[in-house]
Amino acid sequence: MKRSRLFGRAVLAIVACLSTSAASLGSGSAEWMTGVNLSGAELNPKKNRINFDYVYPTMSEIDYFRHKGFRYFRIPVLMDRLLRPDEAHSHLQPTDDWKALLALIRGAARVDAVIIIDFHQFGRTQSGLIGRDHAATKELASSWSEIAKRLKDQPNVIFNLMNEPHEQSASEWLQAANAAIVAIREAGARQLLLVPGSYWTGAHSWTTSDNARVMKGVVDPAGNFAYDVHQYLDADSSGTSPNSVPGSGSERLKAFTQWARQNKVHGFLGEFGFAPNETGLREGAALVKYMSENRDVWIGWTYWAAGPWWGDYMFSIEPRDGKDRPQLGILTSAK
Repeated sequence: MKRSRLFGRAVLAIVACLSTSAASLGSGSAEWMTGVNLSGAELNPKKNRINFDYVYPTMSEIDYFRHKGFRYFRIPVLMDRLLRPDEAHSHLQPTDDWKALLALIRGAARVDAVIIIDFHQFGRTQSGLIGRDHAATKELASSWSEIAKRLKDQPNVIFNLMNEPHEQSASEWLQAANAAIVAIREAGARQLLLVPGSYWTGAHSWTTSDNARVMKGVVDPAGNFAYDVHQYLDADSSGTSPNSVPGSGSERLKAFTQWARQNKVHGFLGEFGFAPNETGLREGAALVKYMSENRDVWIGWTYWAAGPWWGDYMFSIEPRDGKDRPQLGILTSAK
């Protein structure tokens, strides 16, 4: 397919800009993109008091995980907090959230780290369901267009189109995703795009849903994208239980991996997590080992999650009392 050939020639321009040791995926020597979701800025979506209802990650958090060897930081945000219409409703204007995000991007650049901007809205905007409601689809595209214009010359940025759309069909989501991609490219941005499917973009269900058929229709004029999929290890892959299913770590990515290999495309595991119990650590280790052994498909991953407000959350790897969480040893050894 044309987009696959383009992908092999031009993929990950961002990585080439950031590191002289990185190369295109097609060479087999591209950087293994490992990192962490730094959660906080997406919390309490119906409230809007920064540093009260929600919080942005700090450079101290990036420095901590950078020291552990991670370079990629997925930052969940809400589009309406970053940019808001002016009084004439003719332009989107930056907010304090935008300033906080931009400061984080610039700070990350100083330590050779990459920020993945993730619209963490589960396929919805204030206007409705993206892909089904025209106003919501337009809002997604216009928001990405404005952000792309402002960040097109910032090489340490990746654009993750949307977190876990799930109410719309894959066909509805695809046309919205392609509209957002066109908006980003027309704005002049060439950075890597991470494109999810619908149905929570689950890797385990990719080939049993019509994601497998429909999402082959992603069109990126720059040929620089990967599919963003998520995978948890509990019984229903929801990530709501600390109990990992035996064998899940080595099995649940197989069908997506085969699909991606057959279609000459690449995957990025934007979310996965496991609890610090014996089974969780074992299956988590198997999951990251599987990706590492299949790097012709997998370009990397970001673990869910860290962030100062997680407290006793079962998957958190935010350090507690200055000590590493048990999951961190699995993640660092897998790089």
